Amino acid sequence: MLISKLIGLSHTLTNLFQSRRIMKACKLYGSIGLAVIALAVSAWFLVPSGVDLANASVAEYQIEKLTCGSCVSNIKSALEALDGISAVEVNLTSNRGRVSFDASKIDSGAIAETISGAGYPATLRFELDPGAFAALEQEQAQLGQDYVARIGDRLLARTDFELLVQQSSSGKTSAEVEPQVVQSIWKDVLQRELLLVAAAQNQIVIQDGEVDARLDQLRQQHQGLESLLARKYGSLDVFRERMREDMIITRNIENNVYAGETDARARQDKLQAWYTELQNNTEVIIYDPRLKALAQSGSGCACCNS
Repeated sequence: MLISKLIGLSHTLTNLFQSRRIMKACKLYGSIGLAVIALAVSAWFLVPSGVDLANASVAEYQIEKLTCGSCVSNIKSALEALDGISAVEVNLTSNRGRVSFDASKIDSGAIAETISGAGYPATLRFELDPGAFAALEQEQAQLGQDYVARIGDRLLARTDFELLVQQSSSGKTSAEVEPQVVQSIWKDVLQRELLLVAAAQNQIVIQDGEVDARLDQLRQQHQGLESLLARKYGSLDVFRERMREDMIITRNIENNVYAGETDARARQDKLQAWYTELQNNTEVIIYDPRLKALAQSGSGCACCNS
């Protein structure tokens, strides 16, 4: 399965309306084909080392050779042996890690050497002193009251995420559904938000008339369209906005990734390389405690366990 399916987002949307089973197939955000991109989410591990968090500094690293949850566990194990480490956060999406630590007991250089020594070359990106770190923690705590995460500069509202969970689980709340379902929804949302971040950076715009034309095509092809959409999405306006986003994503990929390339294999390679770079360069911060906890349950892989 190849991520070249991404470019068929809005075209696939039309095809899915061939039967009333569309509403099952078209789950959250109309995210057609996005699941073919393998994404991991951030992992947060608390390491009880007796560190005074009020005096903790934080360092962020670019980390190479990360592939799965076992890689994160290996890094955690290596850092547990050090005195002065309070917490370790590893983001498999961006290949970055943040470590909070007591600067009177250990420095950021020794931390980088330990991570690298575990088999994951680490380069320091920045370091915050206790005052700056405390301000950052306070800001994230405040944002966490209303938002579940920040992807790039896009904040994902808690109410919007909860609505997506309900749409995907027959009206159940995130507290009522299986953790695996919540995790799957988060992965889909993360994929889509990353693609929208890229489109916004390239200032991609879809005019109202273009969206209206696509809706008119759907109305002509499928009777009872609006009642189906109302039952699934609550209103035509909600679906209309999601379809606009599909069109934005598709146009960005066509114009700025494929850029006139017609060979199927070359398009696939360009898309994969571009998406990998997008993951590496987009910061993802999870505020929601449950999503953080779910991220810790990632399964191992042969590369780390062999």
